[in-house]
Amino acid sequence: MILELGTAIKCPRFYFLFTFIMANPAYDQALTTGKVVIRKWWFNTNSTKNQMSVQFQQEVERPASNASAANSLLISVEQGTEGLGTHTRVTALRSFDANRAAQVLGSREGDATMGSPVMFAEDFYQKLGVPAGTQLSIQVTENFTKNPYSKSQSPKINPSTSEVVVATNPETGTQMAVYRHTDLVLAANCEHTFVAAEAVVKPAMPDLTQQFAATGGIVS
Repeated sequence: MILELGTAIKCPRFYFLFTFIMANPAYDQALTTGKVVIRKWWFNTNSTKNQMSVQFQQEVERPASNASAANSLLISVEQGTEGLGTHTRVTALRSFDANRAAQVLGSREGDATMGSPVMFAEDFYQKLGVPAGTQLSIQVTENFTKNPYSKSQSPKINPSTSEVVVATNPETGTQMAVYRHTDLVLAANCEHTFVAAEAVVKPAMPDLTQQFAATGGIVS
Protein backbone atom coordinates (compact mmCIF):
# COMPACT_ATOMS: atom_id res chain seq x y z
CA MET A 1 0.00 0.00 0.00
CA ILE A 2 1.34 3.41 -0.98
CA LEU A 3 0.48 6.39 1.22
CA GLU A 4 0.52 10.00 0.10
CA LEU A 5 1.55 12.86 2.40
CA GLY A 6 -1.38 13.94 4.57
CA THR A 7 -3.26 10.67 4.01
CA ALA A 8 -5.59 9.59 6.81
CA ILE A 9 -5.49 5.87 7.59
CA LYS A 10 -8.82 4.49 8.76
CA CYS A 11 -8.65 1.87 11.47
CA PRO A 12 -11.41 0.57 13.77
CA ARG A 13 -12.50 3.55 15.92
CA PHE A 14 -9.20 5.39 15.32
CA TYR A 15 -7.94 7.88 12.71
CA PHE A 16 -4.28 8.71 12.25
CA LEU A 17 -3.27 11.79 10.28
CA PHE A 18 0.33 12.01 9.14
CA THR A 19 1.63 15.56 9.06
CA PHE A 20 5.12 16.83 8.40
CA ILE A 21 6.55 20.06 9.79
CA MET A 22 8.47 21.96 7.16
CA ALA A 23 11.13 24.62 7.61
CA ASN A 24 9.89 28.19 7.35
CA PRO A 25 11.31 29.91 4.22
CA ALA A 26 10.13 33.28 5.55
CA TYR A 27 12.58 32.95 8.43
CA ASP A 28 15.56 32.32 6.16
CA GLN A 29 14.50 35.25 4.00
CA ALA A 30 14.39 37.50 7.08
CA LEU A 31 17.95 36.51 8.01
CA THR A 32 19.25 37.58 4.60
CA THR A 33 18.33 41.19 5.46
CA GLY A 34 21.18 41.31 7.98
CA LYS A 35 18.80 42.26 10.79
CA VAL A 36 18.44 40.41 14.08
CA VAL A 37 15.52 37.96 13.98
CA ILE A 38 13.76 36.14 16.81
CA ARG A 39 14.46 32.43 16.29
CA LYS A 40 12.86 30.65 19.26
CA TRP A 41 11.24 31.43 22.58
CA TRP A 42 10.16 29.30 25.55
CA PHE A 43 9.09 29.57 29.17
CA ASN A 44 12.09 29.18 31.47
CA THR A 45 11.18 26.42 33.88
CA ASN A 46 14.52 26.81 35.66
CA SER A 47 13.67 30.32 36.86
CA THR A 48 11.47 31.23 39.80
CA LYS A 49 10.87 34.76 38.48
CA ASN A 50 8.33 34.08 35.69
CA GLN A 51 10.87 34.42 32.91
CA MET A 52 10.83 33.62 29.20
CA SER A 53 13.99 32.91 27.21
CA VAL A 54 14.19 34.39 23.73
CA GLN A 55 16.83 33.31 21.24
CA PHE A 56 17.86 35.84 18.60
CA GLN A 57 19.80 35.14 15.42
CA GLN A 58 21.67 37.27 12.90
CA GLU A 59 23.81 36.72 9.83
CA VAL A 60 27.06 38.61 10.38
CA GLU A 61 30.13 39.09 8.24
CA ARG A 62 33.38 37.56 9.42
CA PRO A 63 36.90 38.34 8.24
CA ALA A 64 38.32 35.83 5.78
CA SER A 65 42.05 35.31 5.47
CA ASN A 66 43.60 34.03 2.27
CA ALA A 67 44.75 30.90 4.10
CA SER A 68 41.32 30.01 5.46
CA ALA A 69 39.65 30.73 2.12
CA ALA A 70 42.12 28.47 0.30
CA ASN A 71 41.72 25.70 2.88
CA SER A 72 37.92 25.95 2.61
CA LEU A 73 38.17 25.66 -1.17
CA LEU A 74 40.31 22.52 -0.95
CA ILE A 75 37.98 20.86 1.54
CA SER A 76 34.91 21.71 -0.55
CA VAL A 77 36.53 20.09 -3.62
CA GLU A 78 37.60 17.01 -1.65
CA GLN A 79 34.26 16.47 0.07
CA GLY A 80 31.91 17.80 -2.59
CA THR A 81 30.47 20.44 -0.26
CA GLU A 82 30.13 24.20 -0.42
CA GLY A 83 33.08 26.24 0.76
CA LEU A 84 32.74 28.48 3.78
CA GLY A 85 31.47 31.94 2.96
CA THR A 86 32.29 35.25 4.57
CA HIS A 87 29.06 35.22 6.59
CA THR A 88 28.08 33.20 9.63
CA ARG A 89 24.84 32.91 11.58
CA VAL A 90 25.16 33.56 15.29
CA THR A 91 22.65 33.44 18.13
CA ALA A 92 22.21 35.21 21.46
CA LEU A 93 19.87 34.63 24.41
CA ARG A 94 18.00 37.19 26.50
CA SER A 95 15.55 36.76 29.36
CA PHE A 96 12.23 38.64 29.63
CA ASP A 97 9.24 38.91 31.92
CA ALA A 98 7.11 36.06 30.59
CA ASN A 99 3.82 37.96 30.62
CA ARG A 100 5.18 40.93 28.65
CA ALA A 101 7.06 38.81 26.12
CA ALA A 102 4.13 36.43 25.56
CA GLN A 103 1.81 39.35 24.96
CA VAL A 104 4.01 40.56 22.09
CA LEU A 105 4.92 37.14 20.67
CA GLY A 106 1.42 35.72 21.04
CA SER A 107 2.49 32.64 22.97
CA ARG A 108 4.88 31.36 25.61
CA GLU A 109 6.61 29.00 23.23
CA GLY A 110 7.42 29.16 19.55
CA ASP A 111 9.94 28.40 16.82
CA ALA A 112 10.09 30.76 13.84
CA THR A 113 12.27 28.32 11.91
CA MET A 114 9.41 25.82 11.90
CA GLY A 115 6.41 28.04 11.17
CA SER A 116 5.85 30.37 14.13
CA PRO A 117 5.46 34.07 13.26
CA VAL A 118 8.67 35.77 12.11
CA MET A 119 9.57 38.97 13.96
CA PHE A 120 12.60 41.25 13.86
CA ALA A 121 14.23 42.03 17.20
CA GLU A 122 13.84 45.78 16.61
CA ASP A 123 10.06 45.43 16.21
CA PHE A 124 9.87 43.21 19.29
CA TYR A 125 11.74 45.71 21.48
CA GLN A 126 9.75 48.62 20.07
CA LYS A 127 6.52 46.92 21.17
CA LEU A 128 8.07 46.51 24.62
CA GLY A 129 8.74 50.25 24.80
CA VAL A 130 12.15 50.86 23.21
CA PRO A 131 12.15 54.00 20.99
CA ALA A 132 11.36 53.40 17.33
CA GLY A 133 14.38 53.22 15.06
CA THR A 134 16.63 51.60 17.67
CA GLN A 135 18.90 49.22 15.77
CA LEU A 136 20.27 46.04 17.32
CA SER A 137 23.10 43.64 16.51
CA ILE A 138 24.55 40.44 17.90
CA GLN A 139 28.11 41.11 18.99
CA VAL A 140 30.62 38.29 18.55
CA THR A 141 33.59 38.01 20.91
CA GLU A 142 36.04 35.17 20.45
CA ASN A 143 38.75 34.41 22.99
CA PHE A 144 40.32 31.55 24.92
CA THR A 145 38.03 31.66 27.98
CA LYS A 146 35.00 29.47 28.54
CA ASN A 147 31.86 31.20 29.81
CA PRO A 148 32.02 30.66 33.60
CA TYR A 149 28.21 30.79 33.82
CA SER A 150 27.66 28.06 31.23
CA LYS A 151 27.86 24.36 32.06
CA SER A 152 27.51 23.24 28.46
CA GLN A 153 29.59 25.64 26.36
CA SER A 154 31.97 23.85 24.02
CA PRO A 155 34.89 25.25 22.00
CA LYS A 156 34.25 26.65 18.54
CA ILE A 157 34.00 23.98 15.82
CA ASN A 158 35.16 24.31 12.22
CA PRO A 159 32.06 23.31 10.19
CA SER A 160 34.21 22.11 7.29
CA THR A 161 36.29 19.66 9.33
CA SER A 162 34.20 19.23 12.52
CA GLU A 163 37.40 19.84 14.48
CA VAL A 164 37.90 22.21 17.42
CA VAL A 165 39.23 25.59 16.33
CA VAL A 166 42.59 26.47 17.91
CA ALA A 167 44.85 29.51 17.81
CA THR A 168 47.87 30.86 19.63
CA ASN A 169 46.97 32.63 22.85
CA PRO A 170 49.27 35.71 22.99
CA GLU A 171 49.26 35.57 26.80
CA THR A 172 50.62 32.04 26.99
CA GLY A 173 52.30 31.62 23.61
CA THR A 174 50.62 28.22 23.21
CA GLN A 175 47.81 26.96 21.06
CA MET A 176 44.48 26.82 22.84
CA ALA A 177 40.85 26.13 21.96
CA VAL A 178 38.81 29.14 20.84
CA TYR A 179 35.48 29.99 22.50
CA ARG A 180 32.78 32.17 20.97
CA HIS A 181 30.63 34.49 23.08
CA THR A 182 27.65 36.49 21.83
CA ASP A 183 25.47 39.27 23.16
CA LEU A 184 22.59 41.35 21.84
CA VAL A 185 23.69 45.01 21.85
CA LEU A 186 22.88 48.36 20.29
CA ALA A 187 24.17 48.34 16.73
CA ALA A 188 26.06 51.58 17.33
CA ASN A 189 28.10 49.88 20.07
CA CYS A 190 28.67 46.58 18.29
CA GLU A 191 32.29 45.58 17.78
CA HIS A 192 33.16 42.04 16.77
CA THR A 193 36.33 40.25 17.88
CA PHE A 194 37.26 37.22 15.80
CA VAL A 195 40.23 34.92 16.41
CA ALA A 196 41.95 33.60 13.28
CA ALA A 197 42.07 29.81 13.30
CA GLU A 198 45.39 28.01 12.97
CA ALA A 199 46.41 24.52 11.96
CA VAL A 200 47.17 22.33 14.95
CA VAL A 201 50.92 22.22 15.61
CA LYS A 202 51.92 18.69 16.55
CA PRO A 203 54.86 18.20 18.95
CA ALA A 204 58.11 17.51 17.11
CA MET A 205 59.66 14.08 17.51
CA PRO A 206 62.76 14.18 19.73
CA ASP A 207 66.10 13.95 17.94
CA LEU A 208 67.71 10.75 19.27
CA THR A 209 70.79 10.97 17.04
CA GLN A 210 73.06 12.39 19.73
CA GLN A 211 71.69 9.95 22.29
CA PHE A 212 72.47 7.00 20.04
CA ALA A 213 75.94 8.37 19.24
CA ALA A 214 76.75 8.70 22.94
CA THR A 215 75.75 5.11 23.64
CA GLY A 216 77.40 3.70 20.58
CA GLY A 217 74.20 3.14 18.66
CA ILE A 218 71.38 0.70 19.16
CA VAL A 219 72.29 -2.34 21.19
CA SER A 220 70.48 -5.51 20.12
